[in-house]
Amino acid sequence: MNDENHERARQLLAAYRIEGIDGGERTWLEHHLATCPECSSAAEALEAAVRSLRTFPVVASAELVEQTKRAVRRQAEQLHSARNYSVALWIATAVSSVLMILTTSFVWQALAWAGQVTRMPDPVWQVLFLMWWFLPTTVLASAAAWRHKTAEWGQR
Repeated sequence: MNDENHERARQLLAAYRIEGIDGGERTWLEHHLATCPECSSAAEALEAAVRSLRTFPVVASAELVEQTKRAVRRQAEQLHSARNYSVALWIATAVSSVLMILTTSFVWQALAWAGQVTRMPDPVWQVLFLMWWFLPTTVLASAAAWRHKTAEWGQR
Protein backbone atom coordinates (compact mmCIF):
# COMPACT_ATOMS: atom_id res chain seq x y z
CA MET A 1 0.00 0.00 0.00
CA ASN A 2 1.23 3.50 -0.72
CA ASP A 3 1.16 6.43 1.67
CA GLU A 4 -1.46 8.16 -0.47
CA ASN A 5 -3.98 5.38 0.22
CA HIS A 6 -3.26 5.47 3.95
CA GLU A 7 -3.73 9.24 4.03
CA ARG A 8 -6.99 8.96 2.10
CA ALA A 9 -8.19 6.27 4.51
CA ARG A 10 -7.37 8.48 7.54
CA GLN A 11 -9.25 11.42 6.01
CA LEU A 12 -12.26 9.25 5.17
CA LEU A 13 -12.29 7.77 8.68
CA ALA A 14 -12.41 11.23 10.19
CA ALA A 15 -15.06 12.42 7.72
CA TYR A 16 -17.12 9.27 8.31
CA ARG A 17 -17.20 9.91 12.07
CA ILE A 18 -18.00 13.64 11.70
CA GLU A 19 -20.23 14.19 8.68
CA GLY A 20 -20.59 10.87 6.89
CA ILE A 21 -19.29 9.82 3.49
CA ASP A 22 -21.01 8.72 0.30
CA GLY A 23 -21.45 5.11 -0.78
CA GLY A 24 -18.48 4.97 -3.16
CA GLU A 25 -16.08 6.32 -0.57
CA ARG A 26 -17.52 4.01 2.09
CA THR A 27 -17.02 1.00 -0.21
CA TRP A 28 -13.43 2.04 -0.92
CA LEU A 29 -12.76 2.57 2.81
CA GLU A 30 -14.26 -0.78 3.83
CA HIS A 31 -12.19 -2.57 1.17
CA HIS A 32 -9.04 -0.73 2.25
CA LEU A 33 -9.64 -1.51 5.94
CA ALA A 34 -10.17 -5.18 5.10
CA THR A 35 -6.81 -5.35 3.33
CA CYS A 36 -4.69 -2.97 5.43
CA PRO A 37 -3.98 -3.98 9.04
CA GLU A 38 -2.38 -0.61 9.85
CA CYS A 39 -5.45 1.42 8.84
CA SER A 40 -7.78 -1.18 10.33
CA SER A 41 -6.12 -0.82 13.74
CA ALA A 42 -6.27 3.00 13.39
CA ALA A 43 -10.01 2.71 12.69
CA GLU A 44 -10.49 0.51 15.74
CA ALA A 45 -8.53 2.97 17.90
CA LEU A 46 -10.64 5.86 16.61
CA GLU A 47 -13.84 3.94 17.35
CA ALA A 48 -12.62 3.12 20.89
CA ALA A 49 -11.74 6.79 21.49
CA VAL A 50 -15.17 7.93 20.32
CA ARG A 51 -16.87 5.34 22.56
CA SER A 52 -14.84 6.44 25.58
CA LEU A 53 -15.61 10.11 24.92
CA ARG A 54 -19.31 9.33 24.78
CA THR A 55 -19.19 7.80 28.25
CA PHE A 56 -17.41 10.82 29.73
CA PRO A 57 -19.94 12.98 31.62
CA VAL A 58 -19.95 16.69 30.82
CA VAL A 59 -21.24 19.01 33.50
CA ALA A 60 -21.90 22.70 32.91
CA SER A 61 -22.62 25.27 35.56
CA ALA A 62 -26.12 26.75 35.74
CA GLU A 63 -24.69 30.16 34.85
CA LEU A 64 -23.06 28.79 31.69
CA VAL A 65 -26.30 27.09 30.69
CA GLU A 66 -28.24 30.36 31.15
CA GLN A 67 -25.65 32.37 29.20
CA THR A 68 -25.83 29.86 26.37
CA LYS A 69 -29.63 29.94 26.34
CA ARG A 70 -29.59 33.76 26.19
CA ALA A 71 -27.04 33.75 23.38
CA VAL A 72 -29.05 31.22 21.37
CA ARG A 73 -32.28 33.16 21.95
CA ARG A 74 -30.61 36.44 20.91
CA GLN A 75 -29.24 34.82 17.74
CA ALA A 76 -32.66 33.35 16.91
CA GLU A 77 -34.28 36.77 17.34
CA GLN A 78 -31.68 38.36 15.05
CA LEU A 79 -32.26 35.71 12.41
CA HIS A 80 -36.03 36.16 12.68
CA SER A 81 -35.69 39.93 12.36
CA ALA A 82 -33.39 39.58 9.36
CA ARG A 83 -35.83 37.18 7.70
CA ASN A 84 -38.75 39.58 8.24
CA TYR A 85 -36.70 42.45 6.81
CA SER A 86 -35.71 40.36 3.79
CA VAL A 87 -39.34 39.47 3.08
CA ALA A 88 -40.34 43.13 3.23
CA LEU A 89 -37.47 44.05 0.92
CA TRP A 90 -38.45 41.37 -1.60
CA ILE A 91 -42.08 42.53 -1.54
CA ALA A 92 -41.01 46.14 -2.06
CA THR A 93 -38.79 45.07 -4.95
CA ALA A 94 -41.60 43.13 -6.60
CA VAL A 95 -44.11 45.95 -6.22
CA SER A 96 -41.58 48.48 -7.49
CA SER A 97 -40.79 46.32 -10.52
CA VAL A 98 -44.44 45.86 -11.41
CA LEU A 99 -45.14 49.59 -11.06
CA MET A 100 -42.12 50.44 -13.18
CA ILE A 101 -43.25 48.09 -15.95
CA LEU A 102 -46.82 49.40 -15.87
CA THR A 103 -45.89 53.09 -15.87
CA THR A 104 -42.86 53.17 -18.18
CA SER A 105 -44.69 54.21 -21.34
CA PHE A 106 -46.73 56.86 -19.49
CA VAL A 107 -43.65 58.42 -17.90
CA TRP A 108 -41.78 58.32 -21.23
CA GLN A 109 -44.63 60.11 -22.96
CA ALA A 110 -45.03 62.62 -20.13
CA LEU A 111 -41.34 63.48 -20.11
CA ALA A 112 -41.29 63.71 -23.92
CA TRP A 113 -44.24 66.12 -23.75
CA ALA A 114 -42.62 68.15 -20.95
CA GLY A 115 -39.38 68.29 -22.94
CA GLN A 116 -41.24 69.50 -26.00
CA VAL A 117 -43.23 72.15 -24.09
CA THR A 118 -40.14 73.48 -22.29
CA ARG A 119 -37.94 73.08 -25.41
CA MET A 120 -35.68 70.84 -23.40
CA PRO A 121 -33.12 68.93 -25.50
CA ASP A 122 -34.02 65.24 -25.95
CA PRO A 123 -30.96 63.91 -24.07
CA VAL A 124 -31.93 65.95 -20.99
CA TRP A 125 -35.43 64.53 -20.58
CA GLN A 126 -34.17 61.07 -21.53
CA VAL A 127 -31.59 61.27 -18.73
CA LEU A 128 -34.43 62.33 -16.39
CA PHE A 129 -36.34 59.24 -17.53
CA LEU A 130 -33.34 57.02 -16.76
CA MET A 131 -33.01 58.62 -13.32
CA TRP A 132 -36.70 57.92 -12.68
CA TRP A 133 -36.24 54.36 -13.95
CA PHE A 134 -33.29 53.57 -11.67
CA LEU A 135 -34.47 55.45 -8.56
CA PRO A 136 -36.48 52.58 -6.95
CA THR A 137 -33.70 50.09 -7.63
CA THR A 138 -31.13 52.44 -6.14
CA VAL A 139 -33.24 53.03 -3.02
CA LEU A 140 -33.89 49.30 -2.51
CA ALA A 141 -30.24 48.37 -3.13
CA SER A 142 -29.18 51.04 -0.64
CA ALA A 143 -31.62 49.66 1.93
CA ALA A 144 -30.30 46.15 1.42
CA ALA A 145 -26.68 47.32 1.68
CA TRP A 146 -27.46 49.33 4.81
CA ARG A 147 -29.19 46.33 6.40
CA HIS A 148 -26.28 44.05 5.51
CA LYS A 149 -23.78 46.50 6.99
CA THR A 150 -25.75 46.97 10.22
CA ALA A 151 -26.12 43.19 10.56
CA GLU A 152 -22.37 42.89 10.06
CA TRP A 153 -21.74 45.46 12.79
CA GLY A 154 -24.11 43.62 15.13
CA GLN A 155 -22.05 40.43 14.80
CA ARG A 156 -18.86 42.13 15.97
